[in-house]
Amino acid sequence: MTIRIDGRELKVEGRPTVLDVARANGIFVPSLCDHPALEPYAACRLCLVEVKGRRGYVPACSAIVEDGMDVLTATPEIRALRRGILELILAEHPHACLICAEKASCDDYKSTIRKTGEVTGCVLCPVNGRCELQRVVDAVGLEIVPFPSHRRPGEVRRDDPFIDRDNSLCILCGRCVRVCSEVRGANVLTFVSRGSETVIGTALDRRLLDSGCQFCGACVDACPTGSLSERARRYERPADKESATICPLCGQGCRLLVASRDGRVLGAAPDPAGPANSGQACVRGRFLVKPALTHPRRLLEPLIRENGVLRKAGWDEALDLAATRLAAFGPGQVAVTASGQSSCEDIFALHKFGTEVLRAPALTGSWTRSAAAGLRELGRAAGRPVALNFRMADIALAKTIIVVGEDLRITQPIVGLHVRKAVANGASLITIDPGKGRRKLLSCPDAAKPIFVLFEPGLLEGKQGFVRLAELWNLAAAGGGRLIALDRESNARGGLAIAEAFPGRSVKKRPRALYLAGPCPKLEPGDADLVIVQGSYGDENTVLADIVLPEATSFESEGTFVNVEGRIQVSSPAVEPAGGSRPGWRIIKDLAARLGAPGSGFESAAQVRTALAAAVPALAAAASADALEGTVFMVEEIAGPAGVIDLAAVEGLARRRARVAMPDTDDYKGSSLASENKSLRLIRGR
Repeated sequence: MTIRIDGRELKVEGRPTVLDVARANGIFVPSLCDHPALEPYAACRLCLVEVKGRRGYVPACSAIVEDGMDVLTATPEIRALRRGILELILAEHPHACLICAEKASCDDYKSTIRKTGEVTGCVLCPVNGRCELQRVVDAVGLEIVPFPSHRRPGEVRRDDPFIDRDNSLCILCGRCVRVCSEVRGANVLTFVSRGSETVIGTALDRRLLDSGCQFCGACVDACPTGSLSERARRYERPADKESATICPLCGQGCRLLVASRDGRVLGAAPDPAGPANSGQACVRGRFLVKPALTHPRRLLEPLIRENGVLRKAGWDEALDLAATRLAAFGPGQVAVTASGQSSCEDIFALHKFGTEVLRAPALTGSWTRSAAAGLRELGRAAGRPVALNFRMADIALAKTIIVVGEDLRITQPIVGLHVRKAVANGASLITIDPGKGRRKLLSCPDAAKPIFVLFEPGLLEGKQGFVRLAELWNLAAAGGGRLIALDRESNARGGLAIAEAFPGRSVKKRPRALYLAGPCPKLEPGDADLVIVQGSYGDENTVLADIVLPEATSFESEGTFVNVEGRIQVSSPAVEPAGGSRPGWRIIKDLAARLGAPGSGFESAAQVRTALAAAVPALAAAASADALEGTVFMVEEIAGPAGVIDLAAVEGLARRRARVAMPDTDDYKGSSLASENKSLRLIRGR
């Protein structure tokens, strides 16, 4: 269809709003209540436009375009109307700086500390320079507010984890209330009172913590002013750099925008264009990036044991000693572990190092006991290839969803949003706790199809784990749906794909030496002749190590991650590695070179990724994943028909599963974020 805006003829497809079309074509129409993730609301009335042939003025944010529509956005009457509306908004908002004649030179000549209890102007506001109200006032050209100033009641609320609430900065746009309800389904925030006393609050004026809030931060991200702000960034200067990274703190593969200044991380927020998360995050990705990087147990320098005590050492000394000690062990005498939270590059380098240099048994990692590995084993036992790839958005199309053993709000919050969409569209939701005794599900219940069954690794524990999984498989197949494995680590799927390309050999003898680059059960003195730890945080095994090699976190190094969907994504570093820490692949490369290994001369993560794509067919797309923005890259796999599985064929699978340490939901590479961060501990109730 064709419409006209301010005399410009524009071609339009679909059913966008007038505001959408105007923005897409560079035509400025102010708005403060509109948000791309929310349904049109038309509360602030700043986007009023004139549509020829219609009486009065129309909110551009809620007016769906029609063929032949002729719109005017900036007539003298509309400009005057917007100024009047904006004056009324500012009458209840600290506006001294917004209309100050000297504000253009303020940043150049005035240095102001923001640690004040009351915001009276922009220079004291936590979002100065990032405030949408500032931009609208500048665009409209407001110079005076002719009404008496009225401050909204209430002090700044600082009694919740992570978030401060300041109603004096609120403009009642309702975006926080709507995102909490429409997108997150939490319904924690609401409008309280009436008239000039209206504020945003909670039922019975309780804390967010006592109102069911999961602290996803969506309300903070939706707020156009500083009314809702992240406490850790409230008094920080604006960032000078923003980097897109893949969050390594769970398995969903959310893309974050990590803000930093002078090489120091200030915080993180979800990327609105993130393919897996679409601008949403959870408490870990939203608020715990900085604490993870500045953790007091970060390993920042190599350590070597001398006279029974670990002491600091240089990299050359530590690597030389590690190579000398490892060279003394024969084939099968060194065991190597990796982490499902490491990048594909790091895991691939470890596999090559273990099999080709150390001649070690098959490398172990938490993916060996993952839900995805269990589903793959089930398919092999039944004689059919099983597809692991899926799209989170497809879950929203299900008519019946069965969730086994997961609290999606905590473990898979983005998946949970798609489940919520399905339920809002009329789907039935069934939850099963496998720990409450075995429940037999052999037939499709009286519910609509398709049936999606979401399960976590705990389902496979015990002698009947695979039988339960086969029953759920049969149920999903009968219901025209599918079984979906939900693993909690950021790269369990990547680790599994690489492990299948490096099957290695199993050795039943107890290893004499351990190279730990991933989770391992607690060691006791004398468990091994040599213990080398490659990690980011000190833990109970680090204190028993002979050599400690500090590894950079995923926020400090480039790497490829495969999320629960099977989506391949390349993450860029947000800051330089802290202290003397190094990327995992580089540590392995330097150590392998000292052991005389050929082909260890990788000079960048991109070179490792190229070799990875050539050696692991399932991850062939990784070679292109960082070059073609907007293209979806998935793990390559072959799927078979979803027929019924004979339960007798899977009876003995549980007994053959390798046992490895499985990290807690809130662990990151040995750092327990829930137990060591006071705010997250409060949220989790620990």
